[in-house]
Amino acid sequence: MRTEFEFYSPIKIVTGVGESQKLNKWVELFQANLVLVIVDGVVAKTDAFLAMTESMKEQGISFDIFSDTIPEPPMELIDNLAAQVREKAYDLVIAVGGGSPMDTAKAVCMLKNNEGRIKEYLFGGSKTPKYPSVPLICIPTTAGSGSEVSCASVIEDTEEHIKLSCTHPNLYAKVAILDPLMQKGMPASVTAGTGMDAMTHAIESYTSKNSSVFTEMYARKAIAIIAKHLPIAVKEPENLESRMMMAQASTMAAITMANGGLGAVHGISQSMGGVAHTPHGITNAILLPKVMKYNYKGDMEKFADIAALLGVDTSEMTTEEAAQAAGEKIAEINAEIGIPDNITSLKVTKDMFPEIVKGTMGYRLLWMNPIPFTEELGYKILEESL
Repeated sequence: MRTEFEFYSPIKIVTGVGESQKLNKWVELFQANLVLVIVDGVVAKTDAFLAMTESMKEQGISFDIFSDTIPEPPMELIDNLAAQVREKAYDLVIAVGGGSPMDTAKAVCMLKNNEGRIKEYLFGGSKTPKYPSVPLICIPTTAGSGSEVSCASVIEDTEEHIKLSCTHPNLYAKVAILDPLMQKGMPASVTAGTGMDAMTHAIESYTSKNSSVFTEMYARKAIAIIAKHLPIAVKEPENLESRMMMAQASTMAAITMANGGLGAVHGISQSMGGVAHTPHGITNAILLPKVMKYNYKGDMEKFADIAALLGVDTSEMTTEEAAQAAGEKIAEINAEIGIPDNITSLKVTKDMFPEIVKGTMGYRLLWMNPIPFTEELGYKILEESL
C-alpha cells in the first residue's frame, strides 16, 4: 500500500429510482441546445430507455439517437461516428448502456474537439487530448464496467488485434446517473458477467501495489456488497434494492480501479478479448479465481480479508488458509450465478496462447499485480483455464 498518492474522482454521482427521467435539469445546467444519445440496439428497445426518451420529448429536449454501438467498439466505428458528430452542433452527449456505449461516447466526445483518429490517442499513440471534451452524462444499464466514472475508453485496435485504452482526465463524464429502473431488465447472464467484472475491479485494486487507504476503503465495501447482492440480482431481476446496491458497488469498484489500478486478470482478459473477441466480464470472472490461486502469496493478509468479506468463516483458519479460500469462494460464486469455469467455453484455443501472453506482458498496469508476472505464469494460468 502506498502512503504517498493522488486520489481523483471529479464526477457528480446521482442515485435514485427514476433519475433517468429527470434529464432536463442537466440539459439546462450545461445550456445544451442539441443532445446526442448514444446507446446500443438492445437497450434502445427496452421500456426503461423508451420511458427516458419519452420524458425528454415531454421536457422539450432536442436530441438525436445513435444506436449502432457494438460490444468491444472497434476504432473504425469510433472514427466514423466522430466524423458525423463533428458535422453537427452537439453540445451534450448522454451515454446509456454498458461499457461499450459509454466507451464509445467518451472517445467520440473527445474527438469532437480534438483532431485525428482514435488510434493516435490509444496507449502508445502519438497524441494526447489538448481540448476539453463535449460534456458527457453516463447512465449505466449494467452494474459492472464502471465506465461511467473512469477516464478510460477501451477500444479494439483491429489492425493489431488487441484492445487498448485512451486514458486522459478529459474523458471523465460530468455526471453519472445510477437508476435501478435502467438495470432491472438485464438478463441473468449479463447481470452475472458484469457483476463479476465489478468484483474483479474491486479485488484487483485492493491487492494492487498501487493501492492506498482511500482505494482500499472503496474496494472493501464494494467486495462485500457484490458478494451479498449479486446472487440476488441474478435470481431476482426485479429486486430494485439489489439492483441499486449493485449499481453503487460497481461505481465504487470503478473509482477504486481508476485510482488504485488493476493487475494480471485484466491484463490477460484485455489481451484475450483482442485475440479471441471474448466478452470482458465473463472472461474476468473465469480468470479471477485462476489468478488469485497465485496472487494470494503477494499479500496473504489482504487475501484473507477478502475471504472474510466474501462471507467465508475464517475464524479457525491460518492466514494462508484464509487467503487461499478467497479464490475458492470466488469460484463458488461463479458457479452459483452460472459463470462457466473455463475459457474453452469462450472458444479460446491453445494456438492463441502466444498472442494472448504477448499482449498480457505489454499491459501497462501489469506492474501493479501483487506478485511479479512472467510469461511462464501466463501460460500456466491459461493452461489451467482450459
